[in-house]
Amino acid sequence: MQTGRVTPFLAFIVFTIAIYYSIAAIKRGTKYPLRRITALEAIKEAVGRATELGRPVFFSAGVGDVVGAEGMQVLAGLDILSFTAQMCAEYNVRIISTVSKENVQAVTEEVVRSAYSRAGRPDAYQPEMVQFLSPTQMAYTAASVGIMRRENIAASILVGPFFGEALIMAEAAAELGAIGIAGTARMSQLPLFVAACDYTLIGEEMFAGSAYLSGDPVSVGNLAVQDITKMIAVVLILLGSLLQTASVPILKDLLKR
Repeated sequence: MQTGRVTPFLAFIVFTIAIYYSIAAIKRGTKYPLRRITALEAIKEAVGRATELGRPVFFSAGVGDVVGAEGMQVLAGLDILSFTAQMCAEYNVRIISTVSKENVQAVTEEVVRSAYSRAGRPDAYQPEMVQFLSPTQMAYTAASVGIMRRENIAASILVGPFFGEALIMAEAAAELGAIGIAGTARMSQLPLFVAACDYTLIGEEMFAGSAYLSGDPVSVGNLAVQDITKMIAVVLILLGSLLQTASVPILKDLLKR
């Protein structure tokens, strides 16, 4: 086997087995302590405030495409939309979700429709809850801001791939006094969300949304293995640095195989 292929191959096998057993253990009832994510907990506060004020909740999963490089961020946003829409159905609060890509439209509609069905209110779902605006970035942004202002939203949830429109949409919600919750894996936009929103999902926290909100064994199992993998990586980095400083390259040589 070629140099540089052994370690990745063994790591792939080990992590695949670890994911399988982690999911099986959680399905048997094993509890995994999920870390507290304040921005996700704030969704309940946002929907509750919208209920009190009698104003709608606005949601956007960004301007990415499910089949593009930002697909995972879009899907992470739709997971959070599913939870939010179900809460809105239970509290009888109107939700407005805007879409910028054609092939995200059908997925978003199904997510919201399924959420209303789980809440026991399938008849309350309305097609206008999901609105396709424009595939052009700034046209989508302008239309979304217009909806925010016309509807006088009580909460704004922006989770997904965001680009130049991030601050414009977040500031529009803040001007209305709406609770702002946002998240993206695009590091260039995170500081803007932190400045303009009340709560922000930092990077990978948005990908933990499905496990955190639903408790699904598959999602929780995958998250558990990811956390363990990160701890192993940190240990290897520290140990490798110490050994290399001491001119003992055994770990470096081992990982190069």
